[in-house]
Amino acid sequence: MATQPTPAAPRVPLEEWEPIHPAAAAFAAAESATAPGAAPRAARSASLAHALADANRRWGNPVDGELSRWLAGADAVVTGQQPGLLGGPLLTLVKAAAVAGEVRRRRTAGREAVGFLWLATADDDLPEMGWGRVAVGEELLEVREPEWTRAAALGGRTAVGSACEAFVDALRAKLPGENAAHALDLARRCYAPGTLLGEATATFLSGLLSGTGIVLVDALEAELARAAAATTGAVLEKLPACWDAFAATAATFKARGWSVPLRISPQKLPVFRRSGNGREPVAAVKGACPAGVLAEHARHPERFVPNAWLRPLAADAALGTSVSILGGAELAYHIQTEGARAVAATARPEWRLRPHVTIVTPAERRLVSQLRVGTAEILHQGVPLASLPGKATRRRIAQMRAAMAKRMEGVSSSAREEIPGLVGDVEATDRKLEAAVAWLEGRLAAAAARDAETTMGRWRKVRAFLRPDGQPQERRLSVLAPLLKLGVEWPARLADSIDPGDPGMHLLFWGEGGPW
Repeated sequence: MATQPTPAAPRVPLEEWEPIHPAAAAFAAAESATAPGAAPRAARSASLAHALADANRRWGNPVDGELSRWLAGADAVVTGQQPGLLGGPLLTLVKAAAVAGEVRRRRTAGREAVGFLWLATADDDLPEMGWGRVAVGEELLEVREPEWTRAAALGGRTAVGSACEAFVDALRAKLPGENAAHALDLARRCYAPGTLLGEATATFLSGLLSGTGIVLVDALEAELARAAAATTGAVLEKLPACWDAFAATAATFKARGWSVPLRISPQKLPVFRRSGNGREPVAAVKGACPAGVLAEHARHPERFVPNAWLRPLAADAALGTSVSILGGAELAYHIQTEGARAVAATARPEWRLRPHVTIVTPAERRLVSQLRVGTAEILHQGVPLASLPGKATRRRIAQMRAAMAKRMEGVSSSAREEIPGLVGDVEATDRKLEAAVAWLEGRLAAAAARDAETTMGRWRKVRAFLRPDGQPQERRLSVLAPLLKLGVEWPARLADSIDPGDPGMHLLFWGEGGPW
């Protein structure tokens, strides 16, 4: 099967397919952008490079050469996502492909660059990480870890149960193809019961990204905390000024009618203390960091993990980020941190709104061709009427409605001139006629639907994969979903095809045929 995208895949309006936070949209349009500071050039940690190299070899993703480039000062292109079942949401793969594309673009221009995928294993919203979803025919099939609850443990240190294994085995019975078999073998091997979610996700993604040069990063790696210790310590020392900066940014957002992405709590420090496999909040004292916590962090930074707003500052400090490739919500809260960065004298990297992608396989290509639908129709729940039988009858009913409306307008006009008392009855008759025509149209649609179950089935299949549950594919489906159709080698081709500089929604077609 051909696996290259067609050369003219359409770009559709992002605001219709996947609306983003208005602050992110304004920033991407350069409406409210401020120039980034100089790219951080602090000495990079050889201990961190060694730890990352060891971890990536363990996962099956040897990147020693990439990390040597990074230590020598190559640009760091960074993106991130929580770990998750079956690879996490498909947007994880889209982000990684965008990073690979940006690294390729920079190297072509003569700049050394290395890509990083930060796995947010220190997060503890387990229900957000404990799902997997694929489309099989007309169905959207889902697996969840039933026992996972929020804040029960760190995501990266939570063991996978048996639900994923059972789900994969059930899929195998439904999907006999070779591509599906290889993808399901990988998923079953990586998400075996008892495997930690961070390890499972990193190993699964390594099986897809090995050879692209992307370095996977476990956020719980102790050397990361040590490499970011100076920046984290500076923030903790200047917390009251950081809170003032956040308040000023919130006022700016509200003045523009924007929601504030992150809730800021001056009563808590922007770090959690690690405790076993979990994390605990640390209280501030009158908005400041207690001296004992500052001293403990200075001695043992690995005992702490950053919260949502401090995390990008710590990641940038540890990796020496040159460009961050971000989703809309991420970009919005990164913008929210800009004042705190200034307080901590931490320059920000270039922020880039990520590309958005909807993957179209040969199966969907055939279906949309049979249905004769365009991209806009995919956004709507109901099957387009043009795809159903009865087109000529619908046209004649529309003509009848127009003729009736014209005739009734004439009757109403003459009644107003000759018998004004009749005008109300004429208007009532007009409403009854319109209701009768609407009833007939409804009956026609119902009859056409009954006679077009094949068409309806095709439509449900298209929607299940391209617009599952009416949501963007990359958010609703798991990384595993397209692999079942396109194979485990396909992500490398996605990385070769994606445009890292265009944040629009792109429909990328793999397989035979030309543009939609």
